[in-house]
Amino acid sequence: MNANENQRILYAVFENGIQLPILDITHPLFNASIDEQAYHLNCLKSVRSIESLKKMPGFIQNIFVKMSNVDNSYLSGMRTLLYKLGPNLSRGIKLGFRDKWAVKQTSFMGLRIRLRDLCQRQSKILQPQLKQFPERNLCFFNIAGGAATDSINTLILLQESEPELLRSRKIEINILDIDTYGPNFAKRCIDVLKQPGEHFYGMDIALNIIHYDWSQPDALLKMCLDRSDCIQLFSSEGGLFEYGSDSDIIDNLNHFYTNSLSCGRSGHRFINFRPGKCKFRIPRFYRVYWRANPISWARGVAANFNRNLVGFRRIP
Repeated sequence: MNANENQRILYAVFENGIQLPILDITHPLFNASIDEQAYHLNCLKSVRSIESLKKMPGFIQNIFVKMSNVDNSYLSGMRTLLYKLGPNLSRGIKLGFRDKWAVKQTSFMGLRIRLRDLCQRQSKILQPQLKQFPERNLCFFNIAGGAATDSINTLILLQESEPELLRSRKIEINILDIDTYGPNFAKRCIDVLKQPGEHFYGMDIALNIIHYDWSQPDALLKMCLDRSDCIQLFSSEGGLFEYGSDSDIIDNLNHFYTNSLSCGRSGHRFINFRPGKCKFRIPRFYRVYWRANPISWARGVAANFNRNLVGFRRIP
């Protein structure tokens, strides 16, 4: 381990006094846990495996499903956080066999790549908005945000690159989720990051936990209108785009876009695709959503609320 990788790791207290690392994508140990070429090869292998599985008789497919020991539930915000930390930052955490195995798997590296790319994209989108409207406060809406690692790390990137853009500006992170464990941990992370000498010291940051069901997007109306004078950034790093239906995605994007101030709007979405024909979904490898052309699918979703897909990134 080199000197850079010995950089201090910050911790926040989770339930029952357990200390967990605060995920910082600028930490050398986070970047050391990403190998895009290895991830790409692993995805190709997974695609071939799924194609082979689909050709097998139904009873054999059912055996594979039972052997995978998964259910119909979603990957929780805190378990997602654990897999994003990766094998380096999670070292020292007492883990069960399943999680100890999972954090080392190349397939879960996609979570870290997606988080890194999303934060870089969001900070790039926000910079011109923050420069153009220095008098406006900044408001994040994070659907199924869990521990809000994307919102927090977007602020870390902005603070490191152009800290003057965040000075004297109120910042609000709204986590819209049915889960409370991840959002509560996010609040504790921000409290630690606001201590002297840390990334958010001296910054005016508030975090709100809002119970939200994305199948009932009408609840967004008041939230958006109450903050219509802010620069608003809407995101769902995974959540809505992995587990929601196309109609849920379209309805939520429509509500956000319609009820936000056009001159301060920075809403966008970001999907990390596996290569080939499948849309990456975690944790059930068996229930992957297959798209004939994932980019065309994304453009089609955007077209349903009269917008364009402005960019995407494939893993090399």
